Amino acid sequence: MKIPKPTTPFGQRKRADEVAELIERAISVGEFKQGAPMLSEKELAAHFGVGLPSVRQALLILQQQGLVEITKGARARVTAPSGNYLSGQVAALVRRLAATERGRQDMDQTRLLYEAGIAWQAARVATDEDINRLKSALDANAAALGNTGEFIRTDVAFHYELTVITRNAVFAGIHDALVAWLIDQRTMALHMADADSLSVRDHTAIFEAVAAREPMRAFNEMTSHLKLISELYRESKRLSDEIMRRVTRDVAGRIERERESMWAAKPRMEDKPAEPAERPRRKSNVSRSKSNANRKAIGT
Repeated sequence: MKIPKPTTPFGQRKRADEVAELIERAISVGEFKQGAPMLSEKELAAHFGVGLPSVRQALLILQQQGLVEITKGARARVTAPSGNYLSGQVAALVRRLAATERGRQDMDQTRLLYEAGIAWQAARVATDEDINRLKSALDANAAALGNTGEFIRTDVAFHYELTVITRNAVFAGIHDALVAWLIDQRTMALHMADADSLSVRDHTAIFEAVAAREPMRAFNEMTSHLKLISELYRESKRLSDEIMRRVTRDVAGRIERERESMWAAKPRMEDKPAEPAERPRRKSNVSRSKSNANRKAIGT
């Protein structure tokens, strides 16, 4: 077995990262076969001239990348390539990008090229059976007009059916990663009047191009459709934010006016609480003695 060894001393990068790259290279050239157990951790450590902690960390890195499977008490095994791993990684990237305006612009560009290319490929390879499934997806989308939740579901299903037609596992994985973002974009865009009927119109044009096996026409129809949805999404979001800011200002202004009015109002006399009556003072012992003396003097 010709497992690559480091040709230069390990540099400033973590040893585990470099060991992971060397093992990945061995997997890619077939030194470690899919499903077969790899060398033990001790054997890998001796081969690469590193400690066991570096080997264990390298295997964890490869596990996170979907390249190996680690089971307690057994040697690591090389796993089969999985679209689920790709979907998970892309989905995490999409969530981060969609959180910023620049990221959303990048996503629009990416989706434009990705889905327009899928439409082009679908028109090239579609079978009669594929066309029938795509027509069913289109009909379901048109039947959902007026039902926002069902319309969004069938909208995404129409685009997914195009991906299925290409028979490309990578395209399917990317679509799965984009689903959450697509749903958010569709939901916001449908706030605009007639957005759903315009979307069905575009889907119909895309279907007709694919059914006619005209790749360039399908590419152009999808491009126009995605530009429309992108603009509707942007305008809907802008208007929504503007309306929310206006409502916030209006509510804050009303509360402030009520507060000022409350403190500025003068209380009426009848609204003033009555002052308690003054209680009669009790005479002190000295006062009572003086009164008694005066009465006696008068009596004499």
